Amino acid sequence: MSTQSHTLDAAKSGAKEMVEKAKSHLSETIHDHAEGAREHTLDTVENAGSAANAAGREFEPGTLQAAAFEQICAQINSVAAHLRNKPVDEMVDDVTLFARRNPLLFLGGAALMGFAAARFLKSGDGTNAVSDDISDPWSGHLYSAETSS
Repeated sequence: MSTQSHTLDAAKSGAKEMVEKAKSHLSETIHDHAEGAREHTLDTVENAGSAANAAGREFEPGTLQAAAFEQICAQINSVAAHLRNKPVDEMVDDVTLFARRNPLLFLGGAALMGFAAARFLKSGDGTNAVSDDISDPWSGHLYSAETSS
């Protein structure tokens, strides 16, 4: 009987060790992917800043449009600096804290981002941008009396 309990204890210990290793490996993998996503986002934000800067230069200095693009460029550069100087772990903590303080705003923003992402992905699926499917409420046209008969 003692051999069975010893074998059971060894199996439990081995299983616990395997779970800890898997958990550690998964955590490292997630962190690596998050860092990669942060770097990709940083590149995208910096490209957007360059595009805003170039667009602003197309207008006469001192005009309202030039001032607006200058403000946009400043905000984009601020976001880029924030991304560059803050590790992923701190960003996750910031998002978590924001979500706890403003749950409705966070959920509303997440839903809005989800809708935008769905529309973006749907528009890039290789089909026409204008859909002929009348059952699609997002296709840009309403049901007409002719199609419902």
